[in-house]
Amino acid sequence: MTSKFYSRLSEELSLMLNGADDHNVIIQVGENLNTKEFRVHSNILKARSPYFKSALSSRWITKKDNMIEFKKPNINPTVFEVILK
Repeated sequence: MTSKFYSRLSEELSLMLNGADDHNVIIQVGENLNTKEFRVHSNILKARSPYFKSALSSRWITKKDNMIEFKKPNINPTVFEVILK
């Protein structure tokens, strides 16, 4: 029973990660023509990564209309997508 719960929870959290509904973070990665924008949830990022836990609670970010904007031009969009998953 518990393993089914965790399996389903994992699937649902993955859907949240890939979906843009109710997101509160916009991460822009890449430079020039090779850029991509990711719309994600800060709580999921913070729970999964010590890096994001620190980065999203520090002065590395800016907020605009209650949306956290995070820019990382030095990261390739394809690589960042793999990191998120």
